[in-house]
Amino acid sequence: MSVGEGPREFNAAEVVPGTYTSTNGIVVPCILVIKVGTALERSQALPKSGNRGKRDSQLILLQWLRSVLMNDRLTPLEFELCRAAEHLAGTRPDRFEYLLMIDADTAVDIECIPRLVAAMERDPGIMGLCGETRIANKRDSWVTRIQVYEYYISHHLSKAFESLWGGVTCLPGCCSMYRVFATKQGSNTIVPLLVAPEVIRAYSSNDTHTLHQKNLLLLGEDRYLTTVLLRVFPKRKLIYVPRAICRTNVPGRFSELLSQRRRWINSTIHNLLELLLVRDLCGTFCCSMHFLVLMDLLGNVILPSSAIFCYYLIVARCFGEPVALPLLLMALTFVLQGAMILVTTQRIGYIYWMLIYILAIPVWNLVMPLYAFWRFDDFSWGRARPNDPTLTNSAFITDDERLALEPIPLKRWRDWIRENPSGFPPQPP
Repeated sequence: MSVGEGPREFNAAEVVPGTYTSTNGIVVPCILVIKVGTALERSQALPKSGNRGKRDSQLILLQWLRSVLMNDRLTPLEFELCRAAEHLAGTRPDRFEYLLMIDADTAVDIECIPRLVAAMERDPGIMGLCGETRIANKRDSWVTRIQVYEYYISHHLSKAFESLWGGVTCLPGCCSMYRVFATKQGSNTIVPLLVAPEVIRAYSSNDTHTLHQKNLLLLGEDRYLTTVLLRVFPKRKLIYVPRAICRTNVPGRFSELLSQRRRWINSTIHNLLELLLVRDLCGTFCCSMHFLVLMDLLGNVILPSSAIFCYYLIVARCFGEPVALPLLLMALTFVLQGAMILVTTQRIGYIYWMLIYILAIPVWNLVMPLYAFWRFDDFSWGRARPNDPTLTNSAFITDDERLALEPIPLKRWRDWIRENPSGFPPQPP
């Protein structure tokens, strides 16, 4: 079963275990899961057969870890993953305590993963964390240049402040680490966290009948996973580790940036609305995570009006109106940010990127939010477009197609071993 709709409700995959040898001779065991699609997709030689999106790929891994941790029944795919992991890692997969998610176009610094693991080991209450994401192609175009300082303040201001409360509202998919399970103090009782049934049930939901649900599930799956974790485990921590650095490529064309930020802004607003409904977040009244989420939500909604008001003040000052004080206060915020740069990074170069960001404020505070609000019902990221050739004419899978699909066998580990003592379960046709 997958998170696809209609004919894409079912899927098939292949497991390819092996090793990767780097140029300096380091050998890394790896397992490649290739989603190949149903027999109907393969017979029609459709492009991107088996592709169900990133959330579906994450759920394959999460559901497998949940089945292993809880000694539940396994599908043939999950059993094959168990055998491959045990062969390559030399240990049972139920011992895997941390899960690191990295995008394919992200490069992590050599000290990034050790710093993330060290933070997890220091505080058992942490269930997820992320590091700082920097831009690898920052000089490619003017579009990449205006994003450098925006990335910087989103980490060193937003995520750093949220981390003080232990509630980072978005662990980015480019590089984040999660705790699969925790052990209760004073006992050996295992408490599933990332693979908790409540988390997987909410994250695997395919119920997208409202605009709110579509924005949650079809846009920004990484932010929604963070929201689900905070909702299920409000007393545990999601933090930011500034010294764990990774680098990624950002959109180099304005149309690509506009599409990306449309998804991010709309997903942010709907996820913040979800967090407002969580009752047990830390703090009280103005000193609470609820208040922080509310301010973040209001800031996103009124961002265009604040930009317009800023330009009104500038024009009014040019005509001699006594509005110098509000303008000075606005300028002071950027002066304080410059001081923060000198204190935190001691890299004067970021002053240059801040000046470029100031010139691009109309893009960030006016164009991006207005475009996102205007396209509130655009879900082109996260699901196939209506004219996608991989979809059939039917909106839903028919009863005849359901009957033609063989039922997925579910067996416990010992039963699979008994039937396949020396090999993997047979591959689907």
